Amino acid sequence: MDTATTTSPDAAALRDFAAALDACHDRVAPGGLVVSRGGWAVASPARVTAGAHVPGSSGALMAEHGGTPAADRRQQAFAEELIGLHRRTLREVLDGAVARLDRRVSEGANLLNRQLVQGAVADVALALSESDDLRELPMSTPWRRWRIHRDLVDAGRTALKLYGAAGFAAGGPGTVLYLTEVLGNTYLRPEQPGSEAGDD
Repeated sequence: MDTATTTSPDAAALRDFAAALDACHDRVAPGGLVVSRGGWAVASPARVTAGAHVPGSSGALMAEHGGTPAADRRQQAFAEELIGLHRRTLREVLDGAVARLDRRVSEGANLLNRQLVQGAVADVALALSESDDLRELPMSTPWRRWRIHRDLVDAGRTALKLYGAAGFAAGGPGTVLYLTEVLGNTYLRPEQPGSEAGDD
Protein backbone atom coordinates (compact mmCIF):
# COMPACT_ATOMS: atom_id res chain seq x y z
CA MET A 1 0.00 0.00 0.00
CA ASP A 2 1.18 3.54 -0.76
CA THR A 3 1.80 5.10 2.66
CA ALA A 4 1.01 8.54 1.21
CA THR A 5 -2.60 7.41 0.89
CA THR A 6 -2.94 7.23 4.66
CA THR A 7 -0.67 10.12 5.69
CA SER A 8 -1.22 12.97 3.23
CA PRO A 9 -3.46 15.86 4.31
CA ASP A 10 -5.84 15.25 1.42
CA ALA A 11 -6.08 11.48 1.93
CA ALA A 12 -9.75 11.62 2.94
CA ALA A 13 -10.67 13.79 -0.05
CA LEU A 14 -8.81 11.44 -2.39
CA ARG A 15 -10.48 8.35 -0.92
CA ASP A 16 -13.88 10.02 -1.29
CA PHE A 17 -13.08 10.94 -4.88
CA ALA A 18 -11.95 7.39 -5.68
CA ALA A 19 -15.16 6.00 -4.13
CA ALA A 20 -17.23 8.43 -6.22
CA LEU A 21 -15.41 7.32 -9.37
CA ASP A 22 -16.04 3.66 -8.54
CA ALA A 23 -19.72 4.53 -8.11
CA CYS A 24 -19.68 6.04 -11.63
CA HIS A 25 -18.35 2.73 -12.96
CA ASP A 26 -21.04 0.84 -11.03
CA ARG A 27 -23.89 2.90 -12.44
CA VAL A 28 -22.75 2.18 -16.00
CA ALA A 29 -21.20 -1.30 -15.66
CA PRO A 30 -22.38 -2.79 -12.34
CA GLY A 31 -19.52 -4.62 -10.64
CA GLY A 32 -17.18 -3.91 -13.55
CA LEU A 33 -15.05 -1.26 -15.17
CA VAL A 34 -15.66 1.01 -18.12
CA VAL A 35 -12.65 0.91 -20.43
CA SER A 36 -11.93 4.02 -22.52
CA ARG A 37 -11.70 3.98 -26.30
CA GLY A 38 -7.94 4.09 -25.86
CA GLY A 39 -8.00 0.90 -23.77
CA TRP A 40 -7.46 2.54 -20.37
CA ALA A 41 -9.43 1.90 -17.19
CA VAL A 42 -9.05 4.16 -14.14
CA ALA A 43 -10.56 3.42 -10.74
CA SER A 44 -9.60 2.80 -7.11
CA PRO A 45 -7.16 0.01 -6.22
CA ALA A 46 -10.20 -2.00 -5.11
CA ARG A 47 -11.24 -2.16 -8.79
CA VAL A 48 -7.95 -1.91 -10.66
CA THR A 49 -5.56 -4.34 -9.00
CA ALA A 50 -2.91 -4.38 -11.72
CA GLY A 51 -1.39 -1.42 -13.49
CA ALA A 52 0.12 1.73 -12.06
CA HIS A 53 -0.80 4.46 -9.62
CA VAL A 54 -2.21 7.54 -11.29
CA PRO A 55 0.35 10.33 -10.76
CA GLY A 56 -0.82 12.86 -8.22
CA SER A 57 -3.43 10.57 -6.66
CA SER A 58 -1.25 9.39 -3.74
CA GLY A 59 -2.27 5.83 -4.60
CA ALA A 60 -6.01 6.53 -4.46
CA LEU A 61 -6.43 5.76 -8.18
CA MET A 62 -4.93 3.08 -10.40
CA ALA A 63 -4.82 2.85 -14.19
CA GLU A 64 -4.44 -0.21 -16.37
CA HIS A 65 -4.17 -0.53 -20.12
CA GLY A 66 -5.13 -3.25 -22.52
CA GLY A 67 -8.79 -3.86 -21.80
CA THR A 68 -11.53 -4.05 -24.41
CA PRO A 69 -13.11 -0.62 -24.89
CA ALA A 70 -16.70 -0.34 -23.76
CA ALA A 71 -19.44 -0.08 -26.37
CA ASP A 72 -20.46 3.39 -27.52
CA ARG A 73 -23.58 3.48 -25.36
CA ARG A 74 -21.58 2.77 -22.21
CA GLN A 75 -18.89 5.24 -23.27
CA GLN A 76 -21.54 7.95 -23.55
CA ALA A 77 -23.17 7.06 -20.25
CA PHE A 78 -19.83 6.99 -18.46
CA ALA A 79 -18.84 10.31 -20.04
CA GLU A 80 -21.98 11.86 -18.54
CA GLU A 81 -21.11 10.34 -15.16
CA LEU A 82 -17.61 11.82 -15.30
CA ILE A 83 -18.92 15.25 -16.21
CA GLY A 84 -21.28 15.02 -13.24
CA LEU A 85 -18.37 14.06 -10.97
CA HIS A 86 -16.30 16.95 -12.35
CA ARG A 87 -19.15 19.40 -11.69
CA ARG A 88 -19.66 18.17 -8.12
CA THR A 89 -15.93 18.37 -7.42
CA LEU A 90 -15.69 21.90 -8.81
CA ARG A 91 -18.77 22.97 -6.85
CA GLU A 92 -17.21 21.68 -3.63
CA VAL A 93 -13.95 23.51 -4.39
CA LEU A 94 -15.83 26.74 -5.09
CA ASP A 95 -17.92 26.40 -1.91
CA GLY A 96 -14.75 25.77 0.07
CA ALA A 97 -13.09 28.85 -1.41
CA VAL A 98 -16.11 31.05 -0.64
CA ALA A 99 -16.28 29.78 2.96
CA ARG A 100 -12.54 30.35 3.37
CA LEU A 101 -12.63 33.89 1.98
CA ASP A 102 -15.68 34.75 4.06
CA ARG A 103 -13.61 34.11 7.21
CA ARG A 104 -10.65 36.22 6.09
CA VAL A 105 -10.24 39.95 6.57
CA SER A 106 -7.68 42.29 5.03
CA GLU A 107 -7.40 45.95 5.99
CA GLY A 108 -10.65 45.68 7.90
CA ALA A 109 -12.62 44.34 4.93
CA ASN A 110 -13.90 40.85 4.21
CA LEU A 111 -11.97 39.39 1.29
CA LEU A 112 -15.18 38.03 -0.22
CA ASN A 113 -16.37 41.60 -0.75
CA ARG A 114 -13.52 42.49 -3.09
CA GLN A 115 -14.59 43.08 -6.66
CA LEU A 116 -11.95 40.82 -8.25
CA VAL A 117 -12.85 37.99 -5.88
CA GLN A 118 -16.55 38.37 -6.58
CA GLY A 119 -15.81 38.37 -10.30
CA ALA A 120 -13.84 35.12 -10.05
CA VAL A 121 -16.59 33.46 -8.00
CA ALA A 122 -19.16 34.58 -10.56
CA ASP A 123 -17.05 33.23 -13.44
CA VAL A 124 -16.88 29.77 -11.85
CA ALA A 125 -20.59 29.79 -10.98
CA LEU A 126 -21.40 30.79 -14.58
CA ALA A 127 -19.29 27.94 -15.97
CA LEU A 128 -21.19 25.49 -13.76
CA SER A 129 -24.52 26.90 -14.92
CA GLU A 130 -23.48 26.82 -18.58
CA SER A 131 -22.35 23.22 -18.24
CA ASP A 132 -25.87 22.35 -17.07
CA ASP A 133 -27.39 24.18 -20.03
CA LEU A 134 -25.14 22.35 -22.50
CA ARG A 135 -25.93 18.98 -20.94
CA GLU A 136 -29.65 19.61 -21.32
CA LEU A 137 -29.41 20.21 -25.07
CA PRO A 138 -30.76 17.31 -27.15
CA MET A 139 -28.49 14.89 -28.99
CA SER A 140 -25.37 15.08 -26.86
CA THR A 141 -22.16 14.62 -28.87
CA PRO A 142 -18.55 13.77 -27.97
CA TRP A 143 -17.49 17.29 -28.95
CA ARG A 144 -20.09 18.89 -26.71
CA ARG A 145 -18.97 16.75 -23.78
CA TRP A 146 -15.34 17.64 -24.54
CA ARG A 147 -16.24 21.34 -24.58
CA ILE A 148 -17.95 21.01 -21.19
CA HIS A 149 -14.88 19.24 -19.82
CA ARG A 150 -12.55 21.98 -21.10
CA ASP A 151 -14.78 24.72 -19.70
CA LEU A 152 -14.87 23.03 -16.29
CA VAL A 153 -11.09 22.62 -16.30
CA ASP A 154 -10.68 26.34 -17.00
CA ALA A 155 -13.20 27.21 -14.28
CA GLY A 156 -11.36 24.94 -11.85
CA ARG A 157 -8.15 26.85 -12.43
CA THR A 158 -10.00 30.08 -11.68
CA ALA A 159 -11.44 28.56 -8.50
CA LEU A 160 -8.01 27.47 -7.33
CA LYS A 161 -6.72 31.04 -7.57
CA LEU A 162 -9.27 31.96 -4.90
CA TYR A 163 -7.24 29.82 -2.48
CA GLY A 164 -3.98 31.58 -3.31
CA ALA A 165 -0.88 29.40 -3.05
CA ALA A 166 -2.77 26.93 -0.86
CA GLY A 167 -4.84 25.87 -3.86
CA PHE A 168 -1.80 24.44 -5.60
CA ALA A 169 0.00 23.00 -2.57
CA ALA A 170 0.12 19.29 -1.77
CA GLY A 171 -3.03 18.52 0.15
CA GLY A 172 -4.85 21.45 -1.41
CA PRO A 173 -8.01 21.32 -3.54
CA GLY A 174 -5.96 21.32 -6.73
CA THR A 175 -5.30 17.61 -6.32
CA VAL A 176 -8.84 16.41 -6.96
CA LEU A 177 -9.39 18.96 -9.73
CA TYR A 178 -6.24 17.67 -11.41
CA LEU A 179 -7.68 14.15 -11.27
CA THR A 180 -10.93 15.28 -12.91
CA GLU A 181 -8.81 16.68 -15.73
CA VAL A 182 -6.88 13.40 -16.07
CA LEU A 183 -10.12 11.40 -16.20
CA GLY A 184 -11.65 13.71 -18.79
CA ASN A 185 -8.55 13.53 -20.95
CA THR A 186 -8.64 9.73 -20.69
CA TYR A 187 -12.33 9.11 -21.35
CA LEU A 188 -13.79 12.20 -23.03
CA ARG A 189 -11.33 13.22 -25.74
CA PRO A 190 -13.06 12.75 -29.12
CA GLU A 191 -11.46 10.24 -31.46
CA GLN A 192 -11.33 12.51 -34.50
CA PRO A 193 -10.06 16.11 -34.69
CA GLY A 194 -12.55 18.81 -35.54
CA SER A 195 -15.90 19.83 -34.11
CA GLU A 196 -19.58 19.64 -34.73
CA ALA A 197 -21.79 22.65 -35.44
CA GLY A 198 -22.77 24.39 -32.25
CA ASP A 199 -20.42 22.40 -30.05
CA ASP A 200 -17.31 24.56 -30.19
